[in-house]
Amino acid sequence: MNNDNDTKQTAIINAATEQFRALLETNFRSIAKAAQDGFIEDEDATEPKAKAAFTVEWDSLAQAPKVGVKIAWSVRFKDESETEIDPLQSKLGLEVQP
Repeated sequence: MNNDNDTKQTAIINAATEQFRALLETNFRSIAKAAQDGFIEDEDATEPKAKAAFTVEWDSLAQAPKVGVKIAWSVRFKDESETEIDPLQSKLGLEVQP
């Protein structure tokens, strides 16, 4: 029984690894371009960072499990605005006269 589990484990890992590689190869240029485009828009970035996340799912109890791999990538843009308001206009030196 343990040998069957080891065989199944190896098959799942191999299938996931092949899918991981295929997804990364297929989407590599898009991921790199997204990182470079995001770098142009982000004044605080020191260099473009390409990031991808993978999830692996399989049917753990099935004799012939389906192995699914997903890749996700994104670029985070940020924008900020700040202003100080002075509703009483105290900084203008105006005094309210009685």
